[in-house]
Amino acid sequence: MISPFRSFSFVLMFLFFTSPLFEVDAAQGSTKDDTGVENIASSETSVKVNKLLEQLAINQGKGQFVQQKYFSFMSVPITSSGNFVVKGESALWQTQQPVFSALLLTPQAIYRRLSLDEEYQLLTDSAEFSGVLSAIFTGKVNADDWLLNNSTDDACLELTPKSEQLKQLFKQVDLCLVSDTNRTDTDGQSGTHSQHGLQLRQITLTDSKGDKTVITMSLSDELFLPSDSKMLKLS
Repeated sequence: MISPFRSFSFVLMFLFFTSPLFEVDAAQGSTKDDTGVENIASSETSVKVNKLLEQLAINQGKGQFVQQKYFSFMSVPITSSGNFVVKGESALWQTQQPVFSALLLTPQAIYRRLSLDEEYQLLTDSAEFSGVLSAIFTGKVNADDWLLNNSTDDACLELTPKSEQLKQLFKQVDLCLVSDTNRTDTDGQSGTHSQHGLQLRQITLTDSKGDKTVITMSLSDELFLPSDSKMLKLS
């Protein structure tokens, strides 16, 4: 029987190679010295983390993504693109180029299919791992799984895994709000997503070997339709 951890490793390989909003307790990250005086700097950091969590969380939405995988032994990244749909604790990650694939995350399990004509196949029924992957995509981060830190860039949140299992997969995950006026697309054009109605988020996954996957998500404010919800169900 394949362990949940090995199943999750396979899910990540498949994805990156081919709940209510969590709020940090206001006291979290706040320390006191021997005199009982609150560490103001730590308190300010906690406030910044809370604000970023609120801004990064996607409760419902859809859009496009571009994913670039950087290997230390390659001079150029491997690029793929597609679309995503998010609602609640479920997410659909659908790659269109260079080849089609779809990953469906639900609160209970993760499924995949390699063609629109075929049914979804179960990858893992581990709710724990489905939750971790969903949190990365939706920004609904659980402090039970990660240490949360505000980076030197106030628009980014650094996630460091707590468990030994996650440490074998990720060295660090960065979730950022991106200003597309400073962003350069893969075609070298700056600000190609600057039209009204798009919000940019960037996810940087650094694995245990130091290789990186950078995902830029363009979240549209288009009306969320019943047909979008239907995409998040098995069919």
